[in-house]
Amino acid sequence: MQWSTKHERPWNAATSGPENFTQLVTAASEVISQTTGESSRGPTSVADWDYGGSTDRVTSSPSPGPRSGATSDENGALVPFIKRSESPGTETDIQDVPDISLLQPVVNIPSFLIEHWFKSVCGSWSALDSQMNPYRTLTCQLWSTSTPVFYALQAISAASLVERLPAVMRDTARAAPSQATEAIKKELVDFFTGRNSRFPSELLLALFCMSSSMAWLESRELGLAYLRQARAVLKTLETWELGGKEKQLLEFFKGCLIYEEMLRSVVSQDDVDLKNMLSWPEPPQTALVGATPHPWSGVSSDVFRLFGKAVALCRRSRTRWRHNDGTSFKVLQGAMKDIEDATAVEEALLAINSERTDHAPLPVRDRDLYNTTEAYRLSSLLQLYESFPDLVTKRMPDLADADGETVWNTWVSPLALHITGILQQLPVSSMRCIQPLLCLCAGSGLRFESRALMAPGHQSYLLNAVQGGKSPPAMAPTDSISPEPEPSLADPTVTPNSIKISQARRFLMDRLEQLELSLPPKPIDVAKQLIRAVWSAYDEEIGRPRRTHWLDVMSNTGLHSIFG
Repeated sequence: MQWSTKHERPWNAATSGPENFTQLVTAASEVISQTTGESSRGPTSVADWDYGGSTDRVTSSPSPGPRSGATSDENGALVPFIKRSESPGTETDIQDVPDISLLQPVVNIPSFLIEHWFKSVCGSWSALDSQMNPYRTLTCQLWSTSTPVFYALQAISAASLVERLPAVMRDTARAAPSQATEAIKKELVDFFTGRNSRFPSELLLALFCMSSSMAWLESRELGLAYLRQARAVLKTLETWELGGKEKQLLEFFKGCLIYEEMLRSVVSQDDVDLKNMLSWPEPPQTALVGATPHPWSGVSSDVFRLFGKAVALCRRSRTRWRHNDGTSFKVLQGAMKDIEDATAVEEALLAINSERTDHAPLPVRDRDLYNTTEAYRLSSLLQLYESFPDLVTKRMPDLADADGETVWNTWVSPLALHITGILQQLPVSSMRCIQPLLCLCAGSGLRFESRALMAPGHQSYLLNAVQGGKSPPAMAPTDSISPEPEPSLADPTVTPNSIKISQARRFLMDRLEQLELSLPPKPIDVAKQLIRAVWSAYDEEIGRPRRTHWLDVMSNTGLHSIFG
């Protein structure tokens, strides 16, 4: 999808939406008010508010009007959360899909979808969801007055439900994006022609909703048209004179853009997008892991920016080698530039302070945030070391004369296992939307060092899955990937490292399957197919020179999506 507002003119009509927009909003408000009942009234005391973030399943429903049903103060509307009761022993936070049969006899689809956004979609779409999530507060204010927001919420909700309620949502999921896009295009014209001089919160909110959810409908759709418009809007806003609150909103949306562009660094084939990511500056060397969590994406924008730049460098390097049959001066010159740029990113990642000066136990939410941020930092380094082994030999001179297999087994594989260990400490229900990419990155470093067969219970997860056997039992989040002191190996050539890799592969696939239950399933399914294809290619190279890179597998198979 492509569009441009460069040569468009503003409309003469005063309305910003369809003629029946008011009636639609009124109907939605009435149905939402009737169906939410007591939940829409909000908490009655401070003790009823939930500050726990995304580790608990929470609900919040809009009430009639842009602000009613929320608590307002100088910081804007605060959207209340009502905790839902949990079944004892539940480990997987399955996505909250409303029972459409419990609604009114004739279902009002727009109100059903908007209610579902507040109850479920926002929580699974946000890494750090709380009553202070700017997307919640803004949406509470704007859903009933902004045409783009009204239709974008329906589009993202329908996209989240179409796989689970296909008969009900298929037609709506196809039509809603067109309605949202038309409303967005009108807002873009108003913004770029100067007709709308307000800070465009509703426009940016709608653009990010659409850019995120396109892959939920069609796994290979990257939503780049929406993202590029968001980038253009934010670039224009940097030239405006903004007040304090508007500056805060600008920084928030810039962080959203960094996160969204970071996700595209893994899959976008567009040269303009890659050039933009490669131009990102390295952060100050005083940055701390988890010191500045983004209120929507959770992880520090500095870390996301470095991850995106690292992966973009790796992809540029792999593309160069795939598309050049011979070695020329130009190719070698480009390769040297890649290593130079990769060294700068590596040094920035290593300079980030990941050590805690205080070793007191952290609250659960802070611990999860710290672990996730550290996992992204280390995953950035892992991608660099997989693509540029010269960086490893620079850090470990003893490996300068070693072959690629030795470098991988002594440096890359242990780092991948360490990242997997961090993921094991992270509950599946915490910061879940940014976990799939971590699983993919960790899995990209898991190569077996020999083809020796393992004793029952330790065989490769990949072989078990491909041959159609039953999957091994899922590992609990607290299980260790380290083998037991007595592994009972049937073959003396099997190494403890092989067992660790087998267990790590199994854990990562189990984690993706758990995430598939609570996130839109299509992108997760692509991630599972891709990691299986990568492991299969790795296993075919055991005992032979290692030439396969996981990015090459993704390029050759076309298995790509928005993995977050």
